[in-house]
Amino acid sequence: MLFRALAAGALALSLAVLPAAAQAPADAFASDVTQVVKVRDGALRGTVRDAVAYHLGVPYAAPPVGDLRWRPTAAPAPWTGERDASKPGASCQASEDCLFLNVVRPANARPGAKLPVMVWIHGGAYVIGTSMGAFGGDTEGTNFARQGIVHVSLNYRLGRAGWFAHPALTKEGATGNYGMMDQVAALKWVQANIAAFGGDPKNVTIYGESAGGISVLYLMLYPEAKGLFHKAIGQSAFARHNPTPLKTAEAAGSKAAEAAGVTGDGPEAAAALRKIPLSAMPYSGSFVGRAGPILDGTWIAGGVAQGFAAGRQAKVPLMIGGNSNEASLVRPQPAQLDALPEDRKAAVLKVFDPQETGDRARVVNDLVTVQMITEPDRNAARLHTRAGQRAYLYYFSHVPAAQKASQPYGARHTDEIRFVFGAPAAKFDAADKALSDAMTTFWANFAKTGAPGAAGGVTWPRFDLAREPQVEFADGQVAVREQFLKDWRDVVETAAR
Repeated sequence: MLFRALAAGALALSLAVLPAAAQAPADAFASDVTQVVKVRDGALRGTVRDAVAYHLGVPYAAPPVGDLRWRPTAAPAPWTGERDASKPGASCQASEDCLFLNVVRPANARPGAKLPVMVWIHGGAYVIGTSMGAFGGDTEGTNFARQGIVHVSLNYRLGRAGWFAHPALTKEGATGNYGMMDQVAALKWVQANIAAFGGDPKNVTIYGESAGGISVLYLMLYPEAKGLFHKAIGQSAFARHNPTPLKTAEAAGSKAAEAAGVTGDGPEAAAALRKIPLSAMPYSGSFVGRAGPILDGTWIAGGVAQGFAAGRQAKVPLMIGGNSNEASLVRPQPAQLDALPEDRKAAVLKVFDPQETGDRARVVNDLVTVQMITEPDRNAARLHTRAGQRAYLYYFSHVPAAQKASQPYGARHTDEIRFVFGAPAAKFDAADKALSDAMTTFWANFAKTGAPGAAGGVTWPRFDLAREPQVEFADGQVAVREQFLKDWRDVVETAAR
């Protein structure tokens, strides 16, 4: 694909670029008021603060440790008495025993209230991250609960634990996508239990950012996930993502296993792999290809764009979009433009630098952003619309006033998260707060009705193939754009065909 060299590493999050994922402090949800909810496996004693109820660290699956490592997600064991649900569980970045989710809702919601449900799938290149508090966003969902939403956030297996293939494991019948198995198991937990929290299992919206957004699109393509959700939102979702071929993943897994002293591809090798610490198989080199969806023919049957083009995606409303400086992820260098064939380089410069400023750094940054996210988003919206489904497209370019000098190329990868969730007021000026309020309302409206509706003085239009309208979040305001960044997207689309 043209520009491939420019986007090397595009699907992996750079630790040098992103802030470290952080679990919310255990005492952040402390309260003198408790609330007990009975779910399928037992009673949960959560807490209430400012009319919002928190049930945290809820096990939705058995710990995937020991003989359950690299197995399909198993059901959790029931418990007796009231389980403490006042604190988040361990993240999958820190522990293999990590398959917990969190439910945050209006404290006065009663069983059977049929409130809309939102399920958040965090990002982090499939190797880092947590369900709560990552990348500058307070992602427990308090602000959504205040809008009448039952909010769920989940952990799923990461790194070697979640996305790992080896010939010995393939022979057992499981081929690497354990993290996706976890996501499906969590959605099944929601179907079985969310009514006890006042949520409607027939009105579930899945949404996620980066690796979480990619996961949303693959869940839309996975037949067994049909009926587990009814709307989908992809934030910076890499909508032309292609999975790693199984044989390639197996070769990488075998190499890692051999470095840890495990050879062979029979039952003995599988048993030995389950006994060694995952730290015995460290990653090396860049983040590219460390972990992620594997083309196993069952859980993952092809790339995202190919699946949408074939009409295999779930027939549900889709909201999709990205940020204006997604290239912050990979920090492309101006010299990389010279790697393009001369005719393509000329076409790129004509479109991305029509004033002939010579600002090659900006050109390559904009180009990589459009290749990774902006053009694939439009392609997904087009394909979903052609399938007769509702699509809503957005572009987030807002940079807080205090950060403009240090962010000349726009909103970085992950920057929208804290605006969607609403960061503490101290982190926002008036323009930031107004934009955040509008975005939270749009997301909540979409979860409630399947359409973003109106917020910030603007009604978000449905995408159509004639005008191709979308919403831009820029400079503290919401604006509707038609045929937005068309020339940029078109030159990249030509190379993607």
